[in-house]
Amino acid sequence: MKQFEGKVVLVTGGSRNTGLEIVDRFLREGAKVFFCGTTAESVEKGAAELKRRGLSGFTPVVCNVGDLKQVTAMMDVVEREARRLDVVVSNAANMGIGHGGPLEMTDEQFLSVLNVNILGGFRVVQAACNRFFMKQERDEFTDQRGAVVFVGSNSSERVSRKRLAYVTSKGGMDTMVKALGVDLGPLGVRVNMVAPGYIWSDRWNWLTDAIKERRHRNVPTGHEATGQDVAAAVLFLASPGARGFQGARLLMDGGSCAQLYPVDCEDDTSTMRER
Repeated sequence: MKQFEGKVVLVTGGSRNTGLEIVDRFLREGAKVFFCGTTAESVEKGAAELKRRGLSGFTPVVCNVGDLKQVTAMMDVVEREARRLDVVVSNAANMGIGHGGPLEMTDEQFLSVLNVNILGGFRVVQAACNRFFMKQERDEFTDQRGAVVFVGSNSSERVSRKRLAYVTSKGGMDTMVKALGVDLGPLGVRVNMVAPGYIWSDRWNWLTDAIKERRHRNVPTGHEATGQDVAAAVLFLASPGARGFQGARLLMDGGSCAQLYPVDCEDDTSTMRER
């Protein structure tokens, strides 16, 4: 039996890149998957790619999680077609690119990022709990009613330049996951986070070979994570095997946060003597 056979999963931001790989893995493990993107074009393209891979059992929905009415409408689709929900993956993100530095950014730009990354994730979790999780029986093995996995970022600890709103939102997400874990744990809802570092996405196609090589030197393993890597971590945290995790942040950045300097920036002390 596949790991998520008979389970219903919702993946926000699931129409491309990492989100699409998360949808792919849940489908291969037997789940019925609902996924959303912000435009009809995006979800249609995602659905076409999944079909090209020979996958079925998914329902694409147009939804911007920054809009409460759209989140409500998405949950209506889940209720109408599945009548239950077992796992929520909060992956949708406003990347906050092109907003300039802290001296140029407007209130509207700052809030637009937080509205999706923080408030949007909260909206989806709250709706999932009230519409589904709280009405379902606890699992015999986990003693839980549902699981939530946020996709965060190591940039909450190692910030990028001119990405103030984005890195602020990821730092807030770290704390929100802890708070949700503490508040929802007694109610039978497991809430955790995967925090990747560099992830390959179509944005890497814009980078020069020199920048890609330099980024790789910033990772002790020598390469960025793939969407499949992130999907594997998400599936673990959503699985019964992770029943002991609550409010946790699972860091997967190839060791970037473990080092003081990248190797090409560090002096070789192996032959030095103390003076």
